[in-house]
Amino acid sequence: MELGDHSCRNVTEAEVKLEEGEVMQDGGSALVAVDAMPEPPQMDIRMDAALLHCQTCLLPLRPPVFKCEAAGHIVCFCCRAGHGGICSRAVTHCAELDAVVAAAKVPCPYRAFGCDRYVVYHAVADHQRGECQCAPCSCPDSGCPFVGSRGMLLDHFAAAHSRLAVTVRYGRSWNLNFALSQRWHVLVGEEDRSVFLVSLGALGAATAVSLVCVRADAAPAPQFWCKLSVELPGDDKDKLVLMTSTVGSSALTGGMPAPGQGMFLAVPQELLSGDVLPLSVRIDQLRPASAANNKSATPRARTPGRMQ
Repeated sequence: MELGDHSCRNVTEAEVKLEEGEVMQDGGSALVAVDAMPEPPQMDIRMDAALLHCQTCLLPLRPPVFKCEAAGHIVCFCCRAGHGGICSRAVTHCAELDAVVAAAKVPCPYRAFGCDRYVVYHAVADHQRGECQCAPCSCPDSGCPFVGSRGMLLDHFAAAHSRLAVTVRYGRSWNLNFALSQRWHVLVGEEDRSVFLVSLGALGAATAVSLVCVRADAAPAPQFWCKLSVELPGDDKDKLVLMTSTVGSSALTGGMPAPGQGMFLAVPQELLSGDVLPLSVRIDQLRPASAANNKSATPRARTPGRMQ
């Protein structure tokens, strides 16, 4: 189950400004400090899902919820004005329904893959796209039908394909040797157990090397940066190839990326060691955009550092 979304769905209470003639029925309330209360009892119920959808755009309702006085149609904040062209303008705010749609939870659709969370109904799509750590991904091996969470994939790689994952720490370089006879190899971030695949493929006389983070086709913003390099011992800089790039994400639904697709490192034949690719890999976590925006405008003095 994947629920739709549109651009004005992420509405905060502070952003909601009622226009003239709209009625707020819940009134005002003062914040009162109270002792921590135990969590109220929960219960499972079954109901028509359409009752939790806007009757205009048909997407899940999220607070604030409105209704038109002519026929009692229930609509979302984004549709309340345009509803006037269908019936009558929806000007009455339904605080009681706000409480219902804000509290109605359903099991994560990826329960079969290990997620035991209950998610607010209108946030299911966001949870599926970016938050759920159990979102299913595919096995990259051609012809293998396995689909599972990232944790399940690691077990599958070891049991079905004899591919043991190499654990790496972020922020430092790792000198690894990969057999060219195997098209893909598995890395796991020690800090958060993120799964990465190193892809190897022929590209003319060279070997194309790329790195992808295995996660559901979710938020487009990259979460990692990488540096890949191959160098033969010695002082000859002509015997070095290097690439730095953000790390793309994929659920591997279509298998591994084709050689030369996206960002990749082209390694000439003379830098290979027989059937082995000696690859230096460094992966760094990128700071979330929200954290970067909260930085002070005044830069702090920093001690110069040297990247490994």
